[in-house]
Amino acid sequence: MVMTYHGHEKSVSFLSMARHKTSLLVSMSRDSRVRVWDTGASSSTGASSCVGMTSVPGSPVSMKCYDSLCYVAAGTTVTAVDLRTMRSVATVAIHSPKIYSFEMLPSKWLLCTGGEEKAILWDIRKNQTKPYPVAELQGHSGPVKLLHMDSYKVVTGGPNDNQINVWETDSGHLANVLQAYDPPATFSSSEKSLGVSALAVDGCRLVISDADQGFIAIRDFSQCSIPILASPSFVGSKFWQPQNYSDD
Repeated sequence: MVMTYHGHEKSVSFLSMARHKTSLLVSMSRDSRVRVWDTGASSSTGASSCVGMTSVPGSPVSMKCYDSLCYVAAGTTVTAVDLRTMRSVATVAIHSPKIYSFEMLPSKWLLCTGGEEKAILWDIRKNQTKPYPVAELQGHSGPVKLLHMDSYKVVTGGPNDNQINVWETDSGHLANVLQAYDPPATFSSSEKSLGVSALAVDGCRLVISDADQGFIAIRDFSQCSIPILASPSFVGSKFWQPQNYSDD
């Protein structure tokens, strides 16, 4: 053990390294208190290594650091905190009644929040008193707790859905709907949908796990050649229509 840092009264939920100064460690506890620690400082106790602190309202969901800012998702908002002053400089997203998941794509100045029955895309460059969404990604049942975001796509899912949705990052257009099970699972009115409990994405490969039975479904689109939504005015998606499977 190199160093133990003391100061949080509740358990630490999230950790991230600051991007503007690599020696700074950012931590957020269950009471939504944010602390910044200088890992390069010499201290026998670690308590004096805390170089800044602040707090945000609501229960913590996630946090992402970019440049000198830390974007903190808690409750119904995503707040940008300047790590140099530890002051909140902007509320970049408001998603009621609750944020369940949060991802960010700094290269495109976009972030995405998952809420009840939908996810929302936000442009963090827009300096406005009340954040306005770029696109609403609808089509889910219940909370969107699973979220992936990269330069091409946003992937959304949740524990009440037996499918995931793939969206175009730039436009928010729906690119594909993927069943978590093959063939798709069917349920009677008295049965509970399996739901999606875990999601992993690597380029054109997606791995999905269900909430109850331990099934894992793998979708690999790296060799597909038939675009969906093909039209003269539409640029083909990076994701394609899945193959049809049979019992043969």
